[in-house]
Order: sequence, then structure tokens, then C-alpha cells
Amino acid sequence: MHRVQISGTGLFTPSESISNAELVESYNKFVDEHNVEHQKEIEGGSIQPLEKSSVEFIEKASGVKSRFVQNKSGILDTSFMRPKMRERDEEELSNLAE
Repeated sequence: MHRVQISGTGLFTPSESISNAELVESYNKFVDEHNVEHQKEIEGGSIQPLEKSSVEFIEKASGVKSRFVQNKSGILDTSFMRPKMRERDEEELSNLAE
């Protein structure tokens, strides 16, 4: 029989957080940029314009008022919209495992 051992426990909470207001501001900026960039296709009917969001919609749909994140600036950057993490070698511990 194998002995099972819990070698570590804990909870990690990132130091940065994004409120719904910040998320909506960033997303709505992305919507404006996207709709301007694709104006001809929208006017031609080949694609639909993206619609803006609101704090109220997010809270009603998810119940979430803010979320803890890693790399807030990357997530709110409308040209990137995800955490900016450094590349790691295959042998390195992953960001999630760290």
C-alpha cells in the first residue's frame, strides 16, 4: 500500500484586482476600436457590430463585482487583453504551479 502525504496547502491571491467598471471601460474601448476598424464590413452587412457592455450586465450575468488577477495592465490593454507573462523554458515550473 502507498502512503499518501499532503506536502503543501494554501491559497494564493494575486495582489491586483480588476473591478467591473475597469473591465467595462477596457472592453467598451475595444468595441469602439473593433467597430471602427471593421466599419466597411459592418456597413456592408457581412459582420455585426460588437455591442458595449455595462457593469450592471456583468453583475447580473455572473454575480462577480471584481476579480483578482495577475498582470492587470496586460488584461486591460485592448491590443493584448490577457496577462503578460514571461516565457519559460520547458524545464521551469509553470506560472500556475509556482
